[in-house]
Amino acid sequence: MNKNHRALWSCALAAVFLLAACGKTNAGSGSSGSMSGSGSMSSSQTQTAAWKTGLGVVTEATDQDRAGKIELVAAAVLLDGEGKLESVRLDELEVSVSADGTGHVTLPTDWRTKRQKGDNYPLAAVSSLKKGWDEQADAFADYLTGMTPEQVSMLKVDEEGKATDADLLSGCTIAVDRYRDAVTRACANAKALGAAKGDRAALGMEAVNGSSDVTATDDKDVNAQADVSIVALTTDADGRVTSAVADMAEPALTVAADGSVAAPDLVKTKLELGDDYGLRGASALGKEWYEHSEGFCDAIKGKTRAEIAGLSGDAADLKALCTIDITDLQKATLDALG
Repeated sequence: MNKNHRALWSCALAAVFLLAACGKTNAGSGSSGSMSGSGSMSSSQTQTAAWKTGLGVVTEATDQDRAGKIELVAAAVLLDGEGKLESVRLDELEVSVSADGTGHVTLPTDWRTKRQKGDNYPLAAVSSLKKGWDEQADAFADYLTGMTPEQVSMLKVDEEGKATDADLLSGCTIAVDRYRDAVTRACANAKALGAAKGDRAALGMEAVNGSSDVTATDDKDVNAQADVSIVALTTDADGRVTSAVADMAEPALTVAADGSVAAPDLVKTKLELGDDYGLRGASALGKEWYEHSEGFCDAIKGKTRAEIAGLSGDAADLKALCTIDITDLQKATLDALG
């Protein structure tokens, strides 16, 4: 997704939320303009509305001569009964690829996300705030807490994608435009899956090399691909999973025999592809990928980290719900649970 596509997406989401808010205001009855319902709602109805869990993924792939980059941002959100952000968790994966004139591709050796790298991601030393990526991302998440999705979607940034609000800049000076868009998308995707007051949102990612080869030829390009499993979930005070959403993205850069790199204009996750992903016909259960994902999420609901670590993909009760390989989804879940 290039910068123009990303800007159009941001504007479209802002327009949708703004129209929704206007519609609720015109309906009267003191609507707050939240996403928790349609038409007019009484205060008591709003207070008892279901809490919602959402996952949003924004992927940008870019190319320049014989190099390319994939940047994937994921956001997990928990919306309260009024449709406001109660909890936000962010992470980002950066994958850089280069090639030479013979078509040989140099792939990353480190597939960790920025949060997983922690102090090994060298931001604090060059930051005016002397803060690492996770500290600044968490400051941004804290800033969004209590906002409506509409307010998040209209958060102003400068030409570099950095916030313009002085309060936010006091804790976060990194570009936040993609983080804003991922949170907005997560809010739009949010559903009532079992989360409740007192829960917290968590996010885990597991990225692995999904590349087809390391040398392109006249007959075959190289797909320099990252296979990224992402799980957004909520946990209660006892550390048990109360809701979960699992997704996967497979962004790839295409490398030709002369070493030129081409990036896709748009990357959709498997949940976004829906029935177009095309697994149903090959599934023993006759299910599409998103339905297997829902089965996995059902299987981990109510479990602790230790119980999920011991989960086997060969277990009969799980195989009745999900027959896809759960290895990386399980790792992403454990990453979310810390």
